[in-house]
Amino acid sequence: MPKYTIDSKTSKLLVTARSSVHDTEIAWQGISGTVDATAGDDVSQMAADIKVDMTTADAGDWLKNRKMKKDMQFDKHPSATFVLGGVDEITQEGERMTATIHGTLSWRGKSVEVSAKGEGTLGATKLVAKGSFDIDMTKLGITPPKVLMIKVEDVVNCQIALHATA
Repeated sequence: MPKYTIDSKTSKLLVTARSSVHDTEIAWQGISGTVDATAGDDVSQMAADIKVDMTTADAGDWLKNRKMKKDMQFDKHPSATFVLGGVDEITQEGERMTATIHGTLSWRGKSVEVSAKGEGTLGATKLVAKGSFDIDMTKLGITPPKVLMIKVEDVVNCQIALHATA
């Protein structure tokens, strides 16, 4: 298998922040990096280095975007990274597979170990994958925002969709 380059135009990160009143979804389009599958057919030996341009965050409207950018300080912390540490629980049928990935998410000077269950296709010319995981924002040094008396929960759900070409 080859080394793949992530397409930042079609790849996407979606974070859902929950509260007692309503959930807020924030989307990021600025995803870049590589997935290296040159270890051959052994998917467990893949490597990946992914970067998210945090300044591309979009919560759906001007007011939410303004508050979120102020609270999250994207100007001071413009990028987050994920480095793949391992792949296991692999099931594979041809190019289609499911797996659990483990790695390190770093942002705002903090690093957190995460595991995500995912699925996708790994072919000779392209990689398409999606996965999800929950993360406690406080471990990244973030105090969940409040709007009036409504507090966002500490744990958010992250869904990522990657599209990459060899």
